[in-house]
Amino acid sequence: MISDKLYQLSSFQIQYEAILNISVGDTIKNLRWNINRDELLSKINWNNVLGIGSVLSHSTNSIHLDAALRIAQTCLTCETTKVQKSGAAVILETLTNQNSIKLAVKRNLLTEDYASRLPLPFKILNNQTRMSNSVSINDSVISLNRFQKEVYDASRLKSAISISAPTSAGKSFILYQLLIEELKGERKNIVYIVPTRALISQVEEDLIELLIKYGINDVNLTTVPLQNEVSDQSNLFVFTQERLHWYLLQSDDKTIDFLLVDEAHKIDNNNRGILLQRKIEDVLYLNPNVKIYFSSPFTSNPEILLENLSLKSESEALNTEFVAVNQNLLYVTQVHRKPKKWKVDLITKQKVLEIGIVELSDRPTPESRKIALISKAISGDNHGNLIYANGAAESEKYASIVHELSNEEKLCKEIKNLIKLVKKTIHKDYILAKVLKRKIAFHYGNMPLLIRQEIERLFKLNKIKYLICTSTLLEGVNLPATAVFIRKPTRGKNQPLNVNDFWNLAGRAGRWGKEFSGNIICIQPKEWGFPPSPNKRKQKIVKALDELELNKSKDFIRYIKEGSPRNEAEGNQEYEFAFGYYYARFIENKLDIESEFRKELISVFDELRSTIKIPDEIILKNPGISPIAQQQLLEYFQEKKEDIES
Repeated sequence: MISDKLYQLSSFQIQYEAILNISVGDTIKNLRWNINRDELLSKINWNNVLGIGSVLSHSTNSIHLDAALRIAQTCLTCETTKVQKSGAAVILETLTNQNSIKLAVKRNLLTEDYASRLPLPFKILNNQTRMSNSVSINDSVISLNRFQKEVYDASRLKSAISISAPTSAGKSFILYQLLIEELKGERKNIVYIVPTRALISQVEEDLIELLIKYGINDVNLTTVPLQNEVSDQSNLFVFTQERLHWYLLQSDDKTIDFLLVDEAHKIDNNNRGILLQRKIEDVLYLNPNVKIYFSSPFTSNPEILLENLSLKSESEALNTEFVAVNQNLLYVTQVHRKPKKWKVDLITKQKVLEIGIVELSDRPTPESRKIALISKAISGDNHGNLIYANGAAESEKYASIVHELSNEEKLCKEIKNLIKLVKKTIHKDYILAKVLKRKIAFHYGNMPLLIRQEIERLFKLNKIKYLICTSTLLEGVNLPATAVFIRKPTRGKNQPLNVNDFWNLAGRAGRWGKEFSGNIICIQPKEWGFPPSPNKRKQKIVKALDELELNKSKDFIRYIKEGSPRNEAEGNQEYEFAFGYYYARFIENKLDIESEFRKELISVFDELRSTIKIPDEIILKNPGISPIAQQQLLEYFQEKKEDIES
C-alpha cells in the first residue's frame, strides 16, 4: 500500500521523529529538552509531511491514523503558515475529527473561515467528507466520525450490534443519540445495562441532560426496578444486571424493546458475568424481537457477544481502531545518583525517544512523595491531572502531599459549596475539605455518591487540577484527563494491574475536544515487574460460563455432587452463580445437550430434582445461591418449627 511505503520512508521517519519530540515536549511544562526545539523544527519540511499525512489519513491502519493526527495537530500548534494550518485542518476533516478542528479554532490556531482559503478540489473534498459523515438524528443534523457513522449505518440495517472501539472514539455519544431516537415515537421500554452503581449515576445524569436538550418530557427515567411502571409513557431504565434481575421478576410488563449493554466485556467477570449472560438470555426469551446493542472497549472479538443468543434478527460486529486523540506513553526514571533529576522517554512501537529531563523541586523521599513531586514538575500546575493510588488510604496520603506542594488558590463558588457539603455530611476535619482549598481532590468507591459525583463534575470542568483515584476508575467511569500518573499500580491488595486494566486506566489520558493529546506517565516502570508496552493488545472476551465449561467443568460437577459445600461457596461465588444458571435452565427445559459436560450436568440434576422441594419460583429468584443450599435452609426451618420465633 502507498500509505505504508510513505510511512516507511527514512526521510519521513526523521521528520516524524522530530514531530513526536515536539508534540510531547510541548506538553511538559518544566522540560530541559534533549534536542533543542528550534533544531527539531528545522528538520521538518511541513509541506512534505502534510502531503504524507494526507495520504495516511485515508488508511485503516491505527499507526498511520495516529501519525496523520499527530502531524495535523502539531502543525496547528507550531510556528507554521496559515496555508499549512489549513492543510492540517484538511487532514483532520479526512479523519472526521471535528472536535480537534473546533479546539484549534477555540485556541485561535485556526480561523473559522480556514476553508475559504483552500483550493477548489480541497473545498469539494471537505464538503464531501462532511456530508457523507453527517446524519439527521432527533431532528438535528449531526457530524459523526468514521466509527460513529459505521455504528449509525449498522443501526439502520441490523437489530443486534456489538461494537468495540478505543476509549476516546465516541461510543457513548453515538449510543446515546440512537437511544434518544428510539424514544421519539411510540411508547417503548428501554433498558441500559451498566456494570456498577457508580456508572448508573453517571449515565442517568447524561440521559437527563439529553432528554432536556431534545425536549422529551413523556419519558419515565428510573434506576430502580419498580413494580408498576408508568403505562402511558416510555420507560427508560438504567440498571446493573442485579437490578435487571429484580425488574424481570416483579414487573407486570416484561416487554423490553431496546436493550443496551455497556462495558459488555464484563461478561467475563466470574459470578457477575454469569448473571449478566443469564439476564441477557432471559430478555431475549421474553422479547424475541428486542433490539440489542453491546458496547466494549478495544476488544478483539466483539462478535462473541452475539453468539448463542437465539437472535431472530440480523446482527453485525463492528471492531475499529479509530484514533481520536494521540496518547503518549512516557517512562519517567531517575538520572543515576541525581534524585532530583528525572529522565522522560517516549515509548513508541518502533523505538524509544529521549525527550528530556525534568527537575523536581525537592528530594523525592519518602517514596510517597515521588509521584506527587513528579506530577507537579511535569504538569506545571496545569489542569486535568489524574494520579492513580493503590487504595483509599494511599489516595488520601497522595492528596495531602500534593496539597503541601501547592499554593493557595482562588476558589470558585462550586468548590466552596463542595467543601461545606463535605464538612456537613462527613466530618468538619475530613482531609478532603482541606485539600479542596488548593483544587485537589481524591476519589474512591467508599465515598458518599453525591460528593463523588460533584468531584467528577468539577474535574471535567477543570475546576479541580489534581484528582487522585483508585481502581474505582477502572469500572468504566468516564473521567478523561490531560495526564495520568501511575506508579507500581495494583488492584486491591498487592494484586498488580493486568495489561487490560492498565490500558483501561491509561485510556483516560487525552480529552478529545479539550486537548490535542494525553500523557500516560509511568514512574520507574522497570520496578513494576511488567513495564507497560506500547503494543496495546486488544482484550479477548471470554464469557465466564465458557471459561468454566472449558477449564473448570470437572471441579464444578464435583462441587455440585458434594452438595455445594458452604465453606467453599464463600470463596467461590462463580460456582454458586453457575449452579443457579444451569439449574434454572434445567427446570425451564432450556439446557441444551451440546457437550459431554452438559449431558453429565443433566444426569446430576435428574437425581437432584427429587430431593429439592423448594418451589421453582424461589430458586429462580435467587440466582447466586445454590439450590441445594436453599433446600438445606428450608429443612433447617422445618426442623426448628417448634421454636419458630427464635
